[in-house]
Amino acid sequence: MSNFVIEVQERTIIGKNESRRLRRSGRIPAVLYGAGKSSFPVSVDPARVEQILNSEGGENTLLDLKLLGPNTQRKAMIREYQTDPVKGTVVHADFIRIEMDQKLQIHVPVRVTGVSPGVKDQGGVLEIVQRTLDVSCLPANIPEMIEVDISTLNLGDQVRLADLKALENVEFLQPAETVVVTVVMPRAIEEEAPVEEGEAATEPEVIAKGKKEDADGSGKPETKGDK
Repeated sequence: MSNFVIEVQERTIIGKNESRRLRRSGRIPAVLYGAGKSSFPVSVDPARVEQILNSEGGENTLLDLKLLGPNTQRKAMIREYQTDPVKGTVVHADFIRIEMDQKLQIHVPVRVTGVSPGVKDQGGVLEIVQRTLDVSCLPANIPEMIEVDISTLNLGDQVRLADLKALENVEFLQPAETVVVTVVMPRAIEEEAPVEEGEAATEPEVIAKGKKEDADGSGKPETKGDK
């Protein structure tokens, strides 16, 4: 799994005004916590956070958070993040400390491989029931994704968790009978019933309604406060 190094700076002043000042300067507020230690407010370059979120490992990417000063590099992962509701950019991040000898419980994305005969030749539709799977493993063994081969699936077939190839040093946490993917018949499209001859179609009554504005008249969505 890719390992990223991110430089962070300690925040000595916290609060909404300071968070706004940080964002104007091109950084965002963040918090480091976990491993039985006190939370530690920091600031970080949002572009680096977005780079990690867009990588193959996503939120499961193992990081090195580098603080200013000697012996201040810490293993961590992104636990949560907040985005601007309009721009979609990251405005806050939470990092959790990682101990390399302690197992984690995480969600790993599912990736489908192969071509199903049930889809290609039999008119079926592939339904991905589980887009992520819950696993337990040491940080060094975190899989970037779990591959599910559908090349033998006919119409009506399914792949359960028990059918997947075991991953070394990784434990699945969901029941073995959990269905991951299946090939099903496409849902029938209900046809509109024809109007019998001589029977007039009744037009529905349309009631005009005025445009309803938000209570403050702004029409803007609420924004969560900074942590």
